[in-house]
Amino acid sequence: MIARFAPIIGAGLSSDWEEVVAEHSAPDELGALLSGMADPGAAVGLDEVEALLESLEELLDLFDEEPMGSTYYPFKAAELIELHGRMATGDLPDDAPVPLAEWVDRFAKHVDWQLDKSGIDLGRPDYFAHLERTLRESGRDSDADGEREFAERIAECREKSAEYLSALNSALR
Repeated sequence: MIARFAPIIGAGLSSDWEEVVAEHSAPDELGALLSGMADPGAAVGLDEVEALLESLEELLDLFDEEPMGSTYYPFKAAELIELHGRMATGDLPDDAPVPLAEWVDRFAKHVDWQLDKSGIDLGRPDYFAHLERTLRESGRDSDADGEREFAERIAECREKSAEYLSALNSALR
């Protein structure tokens, strides 16, 4: 999940987002943490996950409310990674009002809506909602067994991230 959504955070989709990120106490550290988490060769420990969660929480707290427009997408990507990290560390309550998978689906549907609004056709309706559903149903969005499988899943997530970025760049420009 981190490999799929981290690139959206620093993709320059929104100048308003970039201004807020610049207010973060350590924007370079945040970028390094996100890059490290998405690196298939990196050994990531609980300390790194907790540092990332703390950094994302600080960043998200810079917003008084959920932003609209192009700023929504990097904000939501950061929020999804933060929720994923909280789930991984056991900090996401079992009785959370909405499961993480549903938040991911909502994000994908919003991207599909933006594409439709912008007149961009990716060849199938609800492209990203279908992509997320397919990843979840195939188990490719869960933990991998073994280094080779993990590397394959990271590569696939990077491909999906590139699809998200390309679509959002087209829709928001």
